[in-house]
Amino acid sequence: MAVTILPLIQAQITLYGMSTLMILGNIGNIIFIILFYRRRQNSCAMYLLCAAIVQSATLTFNSVINLYGLNYSDPTVHSLFLCKFRAYITHIWNQTGRYLTVLACIDRYIWTANNAHGRLINRPSTSRCFTIILFLFWHIFSIHIAVLVTITNGICSSFGVYYVIYQVYAATFLGLLPPILMSIFGFLAYHNMKKLHLRVRPIGNNGDDSIITHRRDRDLLLMVLTEVVIYVVTAIPYPFIVLEVAVTNYIGVIKSSQRIEIENFLNSIALTLFSITYGSRFYTYFAVSKAFRKDSKTLFIKWKNHVLERSPINRTPRVRQL
Repeated sequence: MAVTILPLIQAQITLYGMSTLMILGNIGNIIFIILFYRRRQNSCAMYLLCAAIVQSATLTFNSVINLYGLNYSDPTVHSLFLCKFRAYITHIWNQTGRYLTVLACIDRYIWTANNAHGRLINRPSTSRCFTIILFLFWHIFSIHIAVLVTITNGICSSFGVYYVIYQVYAATFLGLLPPILMSIFGFLAYHNMKKLHLRVRPIGNNGDDSIITHRRDRDLLLMVLTEVVIYVVTAIPYPFIVLEVAVTNYIGVIKSSQRIEIENFLNSIALTLFSITYGSRFYTYFAVSKAFRKDSKTLFIKWKNHVLERSPINRTPRVRQL
């Protein structure tokens, strides 16, 4: 029996927060994927496009499982296969999406670095290669989850020494490393962009030493930097919460029911904040980029015209010939 109101609040956040995030997030991700699919020849856009796809899959899968578990029994505690599959596959999707965003930051840094050799990395073929390598890497590097996660006492999780190891691993590779890398390369890209604005460069085909700063590329950099800020803010609580819980559990600290409920609530809030980044990309870019708003408006008008053209009301009736 709950000793605080926190489990009830946690359930309401899952019910209304996750369902709203799943609906609005997937709508935004679908529009984003359509818009950026047209720009897939841009290496940075390619990374962000792939990140949106895998994060939308993660958001949908996790939300459905969590919402189902509120009204019915959690299916992952009745099937060892589903327990391992959910932990493993969602981790792969999560990490791939996060580190694709890291690659997007690195891509923008290289784009602004005025380095002829480095700009070879900005090629679409290179971005596709890096995306495949990253996806395969997390399949292999995360195999320990599929092996060691199990069901014990009706709970699908990690246990024993592996529990502590996994929490340290999660805090490092989920909560600390991505925002640190994003911040470093985002700051360097912003610093390089400021230097580019201070230089006067000729426009034309003047060799590799001449760089034309395109408006869409600048907008793309602005969008990536804004996403970095949001990710850093939402990721800050997670590593500290999971490490505190893992260390205190491992050393055998006796916890009251109230403390356990507080820890579970804080962990749930941290994971919910993480989930916000899975569905907020479209709305973030729409807020900060005039060019993105223009592209979105053009797409909406195109859809509207397409619907009106197919409407029976707007069809011109044919005149029968006698």
